[in-house]
Amino acid sequence: MPQSAMSAIAPSTRAVAPDGPDAPAARALLREAVLAGPASGVDIGAAVGGGLLRRLVGGDVVEEALARAGHADRRRRVLPGPATVEAVLGLCVFSGEGYDSVLARVFPDPPTASALSQARDRLEGDPLQELFDLTAEAACSGYEDEQEKEDKDDGGGREPAPGSTAFGFWLSAFDGTVFDLAATDENAAEFAVPTGGRRPQARLVTLNDCGTRRVRAAAAGSYATSEQELVDPLGRALRPGELNLCDRNFFSMARWVAFTATGAQLAWRVKSGKNSLPAKTIAILPDGSTLVRLRESNSMLARRRRKAGDPTLPRLPDTIARLVEFDVRVTDAAGKTKTSRYRILTTLLDHEAYPASQVAAVYAERWQVEIAYYRVKVTLRGAGAALRGRSPRLARQEIWGMLTVYNALCDLAAQTAVSLGIDPDQVSFIAVIRHTRHHLSAASRACHHCGQRPDPDQAAQALLDDIAASPRNRTGRQRASPRTKAQRRTERTRNVTYTIEIVTSNLPKAD
Repeated sequence: MPQSAMSAIAPSTRAVAPDGPDAPAARALLREAVLAGPASGVDIGAAVGGGLLRRLVGGDVVEEALARAGHADRRRRVLPGPATVEAVLGLCVFSGEGYDSVLARVFPDPPTASALSQARDRLEGDPLQELFDLTAEAACSGYEDEQEKEDKDDGGGREPAPGSTAFGFWLSAFDGTVFDLAATDENAAEFAVPTGGRRPQARLVTLNDCGTRRVRAAAAGSYATSEQELVDPLGRALRPGELNLCDRNFFSMARWVAFTATGAQLAWRVKSGKNSLPAKTIAILPDGSTLVRLRESNSMLARRRRKAGDPTLPRLPDTIARLVEFDVRVTDAAGKTKTSRYRILTTLLDHEAYPASQVAAVYAERWQVEIAYYRVKVTLRGAGAALRGRSPRLARQEIWGMLTVYNALCDLAAQTAVSLGIDPDQVSFIAVIRHTRHHLSAASRACHHCGQRPDPDQAAQALLDDIAASPRNRTGRQRASPRTKAQRRTERTRNVTYTIEIVTSNLPKAD
């Protein structure tokens, strides 16, 4: 047989087993490949992980993501667009393993690493980002559905997980992190290398739901792009009925006004410097918090006009807010204490409905975002590991693929918690990853006796059952860990108690 015909058959023999129940289909595909010649490939379709991976990230949403990205397969190939997207997700699930190893885990008859590399380059647009957006939106769209609101009012809606709400508001938080990328010239030119760093880094800002730690919206850019610039377009993801938290790096008066206009409530930490907050005291409230007036100064207005390139921008309107200032004292078992001062600016003006001490305590939930970043970058990706993509295009695929996979794992933990009636914090994220990897590998393998593969829905239920049977996390512990490398050399994780003390602000009085 000519070599061209042999090259046409090769992909087919990987795609479908020639014996067993699928033999007639296998022969038909082999014949089609031979007749079409070497330019043909055989579509392996949705065989990735036996269909379980697709089931976990939302079913047919993969095709919708490809359509939104503008990708269309122009001819039949070993790895069409949907299978390529799912293969990238597989690389994120099995982070740290090589192409060949991952393909062997998630495909019944794996294509070559070279075929996947070429297929990734052929993806048009950014379907992995579209997939993330679609799956993130799907998880939260129900909150805006009027019928669901009525069902919840009637007692038929879903109950919030512990830590998901405060004062009757859903809790969310903004924060930022960075991803280490492959050290290539292309990545360095696109994403920038930190001063003194060895690798390019991509900067990421996310909006997370605090109860499940799920990423609801995200923006990615170069390391040289500021977190403030990345967070601005994410304001549209805020919704009425939620209380948003964020760290002190994000406040500006313009951002405060814009994000408040979404209808969401805000409780943002602000810097303690003398000139960092354009506020003056209107009144000291009975709970020790302060009613303040925010007024844009001339220098702030000039800076905002320069940034926008519009010298005619009007001054922002004066805004009333409430400042909760407090000290947090951390005491360990040896009696050693450390005290830190916090300022929380909030739109919750009623001190009786929202006491200062409770506002201060709720701000601690912002730490759920830090836990989410640890899970993505250490537990899922691997400590110290860089994303494998050697071009900006491939790096972006992995960033969005990693977030999509992380959300799917969070969903598994949340579903397990709901079925058991427990706090999602009790579900081990390590156990979720371990069982997911095992079941994805098993789902791509046909039964030795009958040749059939597990039904994706049944495989998903078996996965949930195994997660539910895993040992629980211990919750309720209060611990403090060193944050920096220098601190970790001399300090250790220890059990502590936290004490919050409301203090009176020293802001000047309003005119």
